[in-house]
Amino acid sequence: MKRAIAAFAAVVAGFGLVACGVRVDASPQPVPSGALPAPSPTASPTVSPTDAPARTVRLWFVREDGLVPVLSEFPGGDNFGPATIIEGLTVGPDAAQAEEGVRTVVRDPLTEQSLVSVPEDDADTAAGSVVVIITPEVAALPPGEQVLMLGQVVLSITGAGYPSVAFVDSAGSPAAVPLPGGRLLDRPAVARDYAGLIIEI
Repeated sequence: MKRAIAAFAAVVAGFGLVACGVRVDASPQPVPSGALPAPSPTASPTVSPTDAPARTVRLWFVREDGLVPVLSEFPGGDNFGPATIIEGLTVGPDAAQAEEGVRTVVRDPLTEQSLVSVPEDDADTAAGSVVVIITPEVAALPPGEQVLMLGQVVLSITGAGYPSVAFVDSAGSPAAVPLPGGRLLDRPAVARDYAGLIIEI
């Protein structure tokens, strides 16, 4: 009796599904393609600017009457530029290097401020050169120190891959700068102009 009731209930349920428009199959069938929503693709990870590899650059510092290189590490990507190099030169060598007589003349000994800077927009160039502004305080340095300071800037910036350095005064006018031999340079400076200051180590 119970089997008859169960069979009758199954038939009634089947008629109910057919009446609602649902097809009843005698055996299981595969789900048609496209019947289920496709999973949304997972976005591939992107490299943020902070993930850019660091850059190792040779900064040039003063020792005795010449220049020596010091390897320095800087953030990569958009965080690196001529202003970063100037900042590194202004900070100077670490304590251990300072004990060995390595120093910087890019920093004003009285105010502790940089004697040079770059325009706020690092991309501001003159014929492809990095523009570097010389402050009026540079004139107070002895001539030999002025040449060493210019050599620090030129060798460090060009060593980082920039072609040349165009010096301007605080008003933005081109500035003629002294070379190691005493001659004035009235064009953008390149590495070879101050290569004579390099000390063999």
